[in-house]
Amino acid sequence: MRWDEERRGETFYKKAKELGYRSRAAFKLLEIQEKFHVIKQGNCVLDLGAAPGSWSQIALNLVGGKGTVVGNDIQPVVGLGDKYQFLRGDILKESIFERIAKLGLDFDVVLSDTAPDTSGFKDIDIGVACLLAHSSLEIARKFLRPGGNFACKIFQGKGFDEFLKEVKKNFRRVEIFKPRSSQKNSAEIFVLGLSKL
Repeated sequence: MRWDEERRGETFYKKAKELGYRSRAAFKLLEIQEKFHVIKQGNCVLDLGAAPGSWSQIALNLVGGKGTVVGNDIQPVVGLGDKYQFLRGDILKESIFERIAKLGLDFDVVLSDTAPDTSGFKDIDIGVACLLAHSSLEIARKFLRPGGNFACKIFQGKGFDEFLKEVKKNFRRVEIFKPRSSQKNSAEIFVLGLSKL
């Protein structure tokens, strides 16, 4: 079973290389898009936890020439062209909220594929992932236009139900989704907030 999961992970890794995506995480967003159509042509998209840039690559393709994509991470993302804006910073710090506000953009979509640097202690990692998800939701609350969409990674475990409740307060429709390209043994799952209230 474990061998089968590793082989599947390897398949997505090879496919990402072939298609020129920066990581196999690209397929997670492609699956989300195929099922929920979160991004439309001409949209303004904020991609949190963007490094190494595969979600931003997909978003740039989907928004087309009239759309905008802004990436954010504590690691730099470069080489995605002139239409791509990048804000380096930590979403757990207030300063990044101020810098997003200064852009003066009305976002149609907020994506969050943020993840903690794993410590090896499952409870700690889940706790930090939960904090990142809550901060992503706070950014969506502040900067997402009414009717906009939110897609956020979180780990199943302590704090998940509370996060889900908060998302439900802010969106007309909420879905939970585990992409096929996620490894089966991973606790990661995606919460979709569709059509912000």
